Amino acid sequence: MVVAVASERSSPDRFRLSAAAATPLAQAIAKRIRDEGPLTFAAFMEAALYDEPLGYYRRDAPTVGRDGDYLTSAEVHPLFSYAVAALAAHLWEISGREDSFVLREVGPGTGSLVEGIAAWAAARRPDFAAALRFELVEPSPATAKRQRRRLAPLGERVSWLDDLRTPLEGLLFANELLDAQPVHRLRWRQERWEELYVSLDESGGFADHGGVPSCESLLAPLATVAPREGQVVEVSPAVSQIVATLADSLDRGLLLLLDYGYERERLYAPWRREGTLLTYYRHTPGSDPYVRIGEQDMSCHIDIDAVAAAARARGLRPLPVRTQAQFLSELGATGSPDLRAREAALEAELSRRRAVEVLTDPTGLGRIRVMAFSRGLERMPEGLQ
Repeated sequence: MVVAVASERSSPDRFRLSAAAATPLAQAIAKRIRDEGPLTFAAFMEAALYDEPLGYYRRDAPTVGRDGDYLTSAEVHPLFSYAVAALAAHLWEISGREDSFVLREVGPGTGSLVEGIAAWAAARRPDFAAALRFELVEPSPATAKRQRRRLAPLGERVSWLDDLRTPLEGLLFANELLDAQPVHRLRWRQERWEELYVSLDESGGFADHGGVPSCESLLAPLATVAPREGQVVEVSPAVSQIVATLADSLDRGLLLLLDYGYERERLYAPWRREGTLLTYYRHTPGSDPYVRIGEQDMSCHIDIDAVAAAARARGLRPLPVRTQAQFLSELGATGSPDLRAREAALEAELSRRRAVEVLTDPTGLGRIRVMAFSRGLERMPEGLQ
């Protein structure tokens, strides 16, 4: 979920965790395995990230931002928020300039995106600012508390939702949400796919254990893949499910998803032998999911074809996929001046230029894929045409 590029790993079987180094959540998961037997990696990842209250995204500690473990584009520089704001303003215009326009963000992190959008609207489009309302879907009470504190100056213009299925007309936005959904890991061995389960080794640490796939449907996305012996891939039914839920909630407007991912042909290419699983701890990428359980992030690149299929199945119209670098360029963000008036003009311009380089870097944030889907729109906003 950051700017780093995955490095090649020697073998998924090397993952180990000594009992002495176990976190409280690791101990709880180990007990579950002893009681119930090996877990799918999806079940393990679900617990590691979303267990209450010990999971990485549920504990009372920052995950994103300078004080967390990774940076999203909105934390790098406000110009990312300004670009999304310009897109939202044009969507409001082509939708009829209603008295109220809702921008709903799922997984809003630190709240920096909303803060930047509100600043842009107030400075550039006061007519749009008067109509603009924000709805945030944040399942973590601790994170929502920090968001409320940061966004308090916006008053009643910001509200929080418990249910992302609430109907919406407007812009539905999620940045780096899908790559943190649980995945099943499969390995090609002796001319067949086996699933990699999480079991315990003789020392009580976690280890991969090959077995029969837990569900035959996991193999469907791999039907056209020509794998190499030992190749590991990730499949995430959860991604399609959450996209379907988001699509169902959009009565009219635009669904905008930004995430690391590839079309299936590239995602499961035979040269990608170890999959795309990465961990992040204090802004340092890693490849071992069995250390610092509950204290480090985990993510996998998403199957863009699966995302598009799930959205189309719910009646949304897909727009051409582009990279974040292309998206920002088409919206003119790479040439937009900074709004932070307190900074000296030269310092602000140098900061903006550095941010443009980071946000459009083809080996980092610039390669994030921008996936847009519409419902009920006769025209498309600028930047997505």
